[in-house]
Amino acid sequence: MINRVLSSIYSWIILAVLVIAIITANSFYVVSTLNDLSALEARLFTTNRVINAVNRLHVAVLRIESGQRGFMLTGDEEYLTDYTETLGIVSEVMEEVEVSAYSSDIEQQPQRISELLALTKLKINEVIEAVELAKADQMQDAVNLVNSDKGIALYKRFETLFREIDDSERDMQGTHLANLLSLRRDSVNTLIISSATTLLLIIAVFLLLKINSREHEKYQADLENINEDLESRIADRTQELSLYSDELARSNRELEDFAFVASHDLQEPLRKIRAFGNRLESGYGDVMDERGKDFLARMLNAAERMSMLISDLLAFSRVSTRGKDFVEVDLNSAFESVISDLEIAIDEKSAQVNLDPMPTIRGDKSQLEQLFLNILSNALKFQSDDVTPQVNILCDTPSEQDMKGILLSNEFDWVKITISDNGIGFDQSFAEKIFAPFQRLHGRSEYKGTGIGLAVCRRIVERHNGQITAKSEPGKGATFTIIIPKDSEPFGSNNNIGETQNDA
Repeated sequence: MINRVLSSIYSWIILAVLVIAIITANSFYVVSTLNDLSALEARLFTTNRVINAVNRLHVAVLRIESGQRGFMLTGDEEYLTDYTETLGIVSEVMEEVEVSAYSSDIEQQPQRISELLALTKLKINEVIEAVELAKADQMQDAVNLVNSDKGIALYKRFETLFREIDDSERDMQGTHLANLLSLRRDSVNTLIISSATTLLLIIAVFLLLKINSREHEKYQADLENINEDLESRIADRTQELSLYSDELARSNRELEDFAFVASHDLQEPLRKIRAFGNRLESGYGDVMDERGKDFLARMLNAAERMSMLISDLLAFSRVSTRGKDFVEVDLNSAFESVISDLEIAIDEKSAQVNLDPMPTIRGDKSQLEQLFLNILSNALKFQSDDVTPQVNILCDTPSEQDMKGILLSNEFDWVKITISDNGIGFDQSFAEKIFAPFQRLHGRSEYKGTGIGLAVCRRIVERHNGQITAKSEPGKGATFTIIIPKDSEPFGSNNNIGETQNDA
């Protein structure tokens, strides 16, 4: 009987109307409750905003007056630090108080706040006048001004008006909180009604599902077919993305090979430029005027710098394309070799290099030595003339904070190497820029170089699946942190891209 009733078209229409009515009623309940809640939250926010603003203003006035009194009592301008800082923000605080006045729920509040701001300006001007008199060695006039009834009267009026505003807003806040509690009770009633109507809706839906069980089986079969089609499309898309990935890897390799070949071929004409320039300098130097000699010197310098840039570009491209297989590398031996290479520079500057005991890791020995050489040579190069260089090389286990954002962090054992110096440093905003190729923070006349050394460092560290970061302040040296696995393989050697490149 029930099946026949629910199978008729009229029964479907009635049930649809019933469902719509239940959903609409529940929606009205929910929307009404949410609107009331939003309104109360807005009013509470407004009240809190006014309270916070006037309290900030009150504290600012007290801090200004406290700084004035401290300075006048002791004559120590250290007391004016807080005074000056607060004067710098008091206009912002007053503006915030003025803006909050227009959103207050209390009618008299804008007028009170306007009067409070006027009193604030008078009080601050009185304090500033006393401080300026004291600074001008007119201490007696300043004391007389402070001891006069003017400042006390202003502050009493300010304090009284502040209390009126604060108390009235807090009373309004209590009213809003009481309304919020009442709304909570109404929400419980709304929840009960919604639950009851939802239960009716569930029963109706259950009956519909019971009647249409056979249709459900058909829909299930259709859904399975759709899923199979979707899985097939996903597989095709995955294969397509894999092809794109392989093509991208091949394109990157071709670009690296192009950089290598182009850099190598550019060296030959440069050699000729330098050779013929040297011949001109040695064979025709006597017959050239000073202008010609200057042009020739500039040409040779430009050729020399171009040669350095090409050599550095070759080194940069070779990190990935000409890297060696990973072997066990004793970092103690690697650092000692680098320090030995820098022995002349260290002796010339009387530099002190402190080295912690280092572990043995898997890596490309020559690239690791190049990494440490670039960083240590920079530590010795970027120094003030009157400072004895001091370089500290520390080894530690990275913390969880250090490992955030590092790929494969759970697959390897890691070591943290920190290289810090007492050099000229740099602004922290350039901490990423210095690792880009050919980026320099100083002119060529100050410090030599092409600006690619740290770019090579980052590329070496990334090939070792690690991370390098820099932290510094101008005049306080720089600290380079290298987090590198102890037992990894070259980046990309075990993925599909690497296999595709090898196959190609």
